[in-house]
Amino acid sequence: MSGPRKKAPKTIAVIDPDRCFGAFACSICQAACPVAGCIVEEPDRDGRMVCAVRADLCIGCGLCVTLGNPTAPQQREFGCPPDYDAINMMAFEDVVKALSGPSDALPGSTATAAGGPAAR
Repeated sequence: MSGPRKKAPKTIAVIDPDRCFGAFACSICQAACPVAGCIVEEPDRDGRMVCAVRADLCIGCGLCVTLGNPTAPQQREFGCPPDYDAINMMAFEDVVKALSGPSDALPGSTATAAGGPAAR
C-alpha cells in the first residue's frame, strides 16, 4: 500500500517495547503489515532495537496483532508471537492525545507509538 491514508483509523497498533522480542530477532509484525514503512526498528530506553508503529502511517488493520488478542479487529494467519503479545490496538484519538501530552502519558509510546525516538 502506498500514499497517504484517506482518513484517520478508529484504532491503531501500539507496541509495548518491554514485551517486544526485538526487531532483529523477530520482525513478524513488519512482515504482516501491508503498509510500507509503518512498523520501524528503533532503540528502546535501554538501547535495544525493538519494533515501533508509526502513528502517522498505521491504517488500523490489526494484521500485526497476536492471533487471539481481544483488541484484534479480525482473524489473521499470523502476527506478533503469542508468547510476547506485544501489540494492542488502541483508539486512534487516545494515542494522538497521549503522543501530544507528556512523554510518559502512553507507556512505551512516542510519535511512532512505541518506545524510543520519534519517527524519522
